[in-house]
Amino acid sequence: MADLMEKLDGPRTAQQELFYDLEDAAAVIAWSVNALTASAGIDRSPDQAIALMKLCALLAAQQAKLAGYADEVKAGKIIRSHSV
Repeated sequence: MADLMEKLDGPRTAQQELFYDLEDAAAVIAWSVNALTASAGIDRSPDQAIALMKLCALLAAQQAKLAGYADEVKAGKIIRSHSV
């Protein structure tokens, strides 16, 4: 964790951007799961249907972002300095 805290005064590295974006994606997914679970056993109103569509749009956007990172890793644009 200490290595993640270094160099915070300047621009983020590609690795740091990846870390924070993945963390954000996980938070959105967790929020979506909670919201979907809460509405699972009840009748859905139009407002609930709209909320579910918004959740799906957020998940789709995050999936696209992660796919883009995968493409960058495959192309060698993001290189890890050590094995995980």
